[in-house]
Amino acid sequence: MKKMAFCCALASLVSGSAFAYESGDFILRSGAATVSPDVNSSALALGDVTLAGTAADVKNGTALSLIGTYMLNNHWGLEVVAATPFSHDLKVSGLGETFDLGETRHLPPTVLLQYYPLAPSSRVQPYVGVGLNYTVFFDEEIAADANDVFATLGATGKAELSLKNSSGVAAEVGADIAFGADDRWLFNVALWWMDIDTKARVKVPGVGVVTADVALDPLVYTAGFGYRF
Repeated sequence: MKKMAFCCALASLVSGSAFAYESGDFILRSGAATVSPDVNSSALALGDVTLAGTAADVKNGTALSLIGTYMLNNHWGLEVVAATPFSHDLKVSGLGETFDLGETRHLPPTVLLQYYPLAPSSRVQPYVGVGLNYTVFFDEEIAADANDVFATLGATGKAELSLKNSSGVAAEVGADIAFGADDRWLFNVALWWMDIDTKARVKVPGVGVVTADVALDPLVYTAGFGYRF
């Protein structure tokens, strides 16, 4: 009897009778999102001189995700991913030590075409998506530790850091679980992969310009809630 009750409850969850995911619906989702870079950095270069054994690193950042989806029909949606700015600590290894380079903020606006394979009335809605990402870096700041290291190399002033904006492909998997009145409230989890490549450039007065090519290619995790209008 317990097994039968569990199966009935599961069937009710997956195949609810409420209307959902129809053409013209708009879904707004929000939650905590963490960008976890899978960093692949070239060695740092000072002008034409490669500094062997050096590399840049980018730490995780968390922000509030803001995600909107417009349903083109019962199974296809167009999603726009935005967020409050992410902040990342930057580090450099090599040069005899590992030190804080500074920090940067970024915004990763992304547009994806989504596919929802289940029936529109299902209370559990997995989905996949593919699209394009454009990442804007701003508010770059050099850490005091980095200026101290550059001073030992002969720097005559404070260094300046800049990161090049990036564009690339993006892909996602996610799922909604509907609840509440008319199943309009949603619990959402999602995972994105984004192709993000940048060039870091540090202008060091009296020394020169230090550069590195950095592939971030992060996984972005989010969990939160949504509402279907």
